[in-house]
Amino acid sequence: MSVLSPSSLNDDHLLWQQFRGGDTVALGQLAKKYYQTLFHYATKFTKDKTLIEDSIQDIFLKLWENRNQLSDTLFVKFYLLKTLRHHLFKIHQKHLPVSETMHDWLDVSEGDSAESRIIEEENWQLTKQQLIARVADLSKRQQEALYLRYYENLTYEQIGQTMGINSQSVANLLQNSLKRLRDHWTYLLLVYYVLFM
Repeated sequence: MSVLSPSSLNDDHLLWQQFRGGDTVALGQLAKKYYQTLFHYATKFTKDKTLIEDSIQDIFLKLWENRNQLSDTLFVKFYLLKTLRHHLFKIHQKHLPVSETMHDWLDVSEGDSAESRIIEEENWQLTKQQLIARVADLSKRQQEALYLRYYENLTYEQIGQTMGINSQSVANLLQNSLKRLRDHWTYLLLVYYVLFM
């Protein structure tokens, strides 16, 4: 998981200003930089890859069309995530399929096939499936809050703005989510194996 550095924030801010000034290259650079992040985030709501690709294209098109009305921001990644979330929820209101689980988020690669790892891998596969089931039992909003906090590294305030709730509600969502998971699995197991792998 990466944390945005001050230099990265400054680079994004400069590209954002250039894009708002009518620079299509700057918009293209932002789209290229954050495409995978946006795509991965969208899989928390739908597994329809075509829908996700179209939605990402749509939000960048709308940003371009409305560039003169957009406000300045240092947190471009956060702004894009919020915009995509809003777009997907508008689509959801038209009854398109939206995921209720975060199975893809918890899909951990198997690693190498060395004999010394076989038993470890079998044990982990069992643990992973049980943990997937526990996370699936969380509400959709709890799952989203976990993703934004530990995968996208957003602050409580940014998560609140993205999800349309206040910071205290975000803190409560995360606290209750982690408490439910800690009832069965250690916090370090969750953070290390699930969120950072």
